[in-house]
Amino acid sequence: MVNRTDKVVIAASGTILLTFLIATKYGSIWVLYLNVLITSGLFGYGIRQESEFSSHLSRSVISAVSASITYIPLDWLFSKKAHLIFYLRPDIPWMPSAPLSLVFTWMIVLTVPIYLYQRLNAIWGKAYISAGVTATAVLISSTILGMLGSARFLWNANLVSGLPHIGSLPTFVPIALFLTFLLSPYYFSKRQHPIVSGMRCGIFVGAMLFLCFVFFFLFWRKMAI
Repeated sequence: MVNRTDKVVIAASGTILLTFLIATKYGSIWVLYLNVLITSGLFGYGIRQESEFSSHLSRSVISAVSASITYIPLDWLFSKKAHLIFYLRPDIPWMPSAPLSLVFTWMIVLTVPIYLYQRLNAIWGKAYISAGVTATAVLISSTILGMLGSARFLWNANLVSGLPHIGSLPTFVPIALFLTFLLSPYYFSKRQHPIVSGMRCGIFVGAMLFLCFVFFFLFWRKMAI
């Protein structure tokens, strides 16, 4: 049964998608800040319900913030050192890599699949089935948002030449995120503090992105030969 907290997360998901559609059409990064304000308000409302489900949401928010902060130095390596990605619309000059609005957006976006995993696991009690469903949802949603974000809007990963793309999105990106969330039982256990869970998730996001890039690069180069 869909409860009030579920509806809050569904509304936040719709807001995220609508924001990316608007930002892609008008090419403005500042609309992401509006998205962060709206979705943060929705999450705050859901957490204030003081129920078992709101505790899932509060843990999800903490884990998502922790994961996003943990990923920042890895993103710096990908963008500034490895030059695998270029951010097209910086908003705060002192940010080392990704725009601040995008870092905040990571926190919002990651909250949704983390909550989904915890909610499904509470219903079914089968961690790996819940992880499989969550990972599949991440695969689909990251492909959609990734295509919107890379369509001359937020970033450019086209320097990864010769690799398969879905539109303007390198295929290895959603696959890496799928594999990351397939390991959700390893991060998002109630026995672990959500900050620790988020740190593990953030590290694995970076590790999976790098490993999938290396695999695709070596495999496609070998196929070309």
